[in-house]
Amino acid sequence: MCRISMLPEHIMQRILYFLSQKEAVRTSVLSKSWRSIWCTRPNLDFSIQAFEGNKQDFITTVDNTLQRYLDQRLCIEEFSLRVSIGGDDDEESMPTLEQWITLVTNMGLKELRLRNSMEDYKNNHLPPVVFDAESLKYLHLDRFIVDQITIRRILLLKNLKSLDLQRVSIKDDIFKKIILSCPLIETLAVRNCRALTTIDATSLQNLKKFTFVNDNVPFVDDCRIKIHTHSLEVINCNGGCIPFLRGADFRNLTRLSMTGVVSRFDHLSTCKFPILEILIIFDCCGFEEIKLFIDAPKINNFDYFGDFIPSISFATTSSSEWHSTIHLHSINVFSSLWFVNLNELLKSLSQSIISLNIDQCYRIRENIMVQDKNIKPVVVDSLGLRFDLSTISSLMNALFCVCRPRFIDDSFFCGSGWKMDHINCLKNQLSQLWFRDLEELRLEIHDKNKDEW
Repeated sequence: MCRISMLPEHIMQRILYFLSQKEAVRTSVLSKSWRSIWCTRPNLDFSIQAFEGNKQDFITTVDNTLQRYLDQRLCIEEFSLRVSIGGDDDEESMPTLEQWITLVTNMGLKELRLRNSMEDYKNNHLPPVVFDAESLKYLHLDRFIVDQITIRRILLLKNLKSLDLQRVSIKDDIFKKIILSCPLIETLAVRNCRALTTIDATSLQNLKKFTFVNDNVPFVDDCRIKIHTHSLEVINCNGGCIPFLRGADFRNLTRLSMTGVVSRFDHLSTCKFPILEILIIFDCCGFEEIKLFIDAPKINNFDYFGDFIPSISFATTSSSEWHSTIHLHSINVFSSLWFVNLNELLKSLSQSIISLNIDQCYRIRENIMVQDKNIKPVVVDSLGLRFDLSTISSLMNALFCVCRPRFIDDSFFCGSGWKMDHINCLKNQLSQLWFRDLEELRLEIHDKNKDEW
């Protein structure tokens, strides 16, 4: 007998906990001990997509497994189920699903994951029994309808700490009723949920992590988000609208990530972020004409990705070393004012180690002159460039009036018919402007017509 088979039962159970259902079954060939122990592990994971057999065989397997646990009076702490339910001809599946959920919720269930693989789930109402599981602490739902049919009774999820809704069809009033019935929620995720126009989670006084995602789902872009600020530690928003209230106190927030958020940021400068470490702003609109001031003395990382130069500054930080990454893309027009604004942004971030990336392959026809005498080049740790080779002289002259990079990295120039005179021109620019300060340089040149480097 191998030494691992002599381990105490609770340790063997713990090992099985981290294995998939299929892997757990395979351990039965190791020894007699493993043959009996895999049948009693407290977490079950069934997926019709991974099942080798037809749908009826899958149903029989789940039925037999749950019946065995019931007969032996075993606990099921975690139950994960991926099914394929959809269409008008699949009326038998929902009663079976409700029967399974009824069984597992009476076995001390703490975590429940229900996923439907069918994209068409217009008739798939979530069984009401889900909200009767008083012991449940984690609930993940994917591709179901949650409506009045689902919550026709009093909700009993008073111990729920994590709610993850993905591609769930749910309306505002139903969502609010669920939230009000689950005051202990610490983690809330809403991903691509149809029909939801307002997320009101202000009653969740214990909410620590909030995630909102919209991947091109119709009618979700304008979803208005209301959350309690004091308890939050992490906010990740991809889409939606977050109204930052004047003077809001994000006293526990360490990470704020916003992608494609359509909010107005007028009051963001009045908000308090005493322990914020990470701020990410990715293709957000609503603050093009606003001067933002971020009161975040503990900031460690600031990332900005957008098609305009923001006016943003930070309070004096207590961090000995922090990083900022600026990525400007899809720039249609370069002008002397554009470079002046870039210099202002870099100056406001000069306390940090700056990485600057400019992505623009449009041809520039005018010669750009930056003649503002008040401009002093700002030290940039690394610079990444992508632009048309024919514009190199004008763009380089303007760019290096406003910044001085230590490293040029991940840069390439695109154009057609580049020749040695282009490369010599580039070399001359480097010699005149940078070689005294530059520590490292790597360039790649791409010919779009020949599709070669």
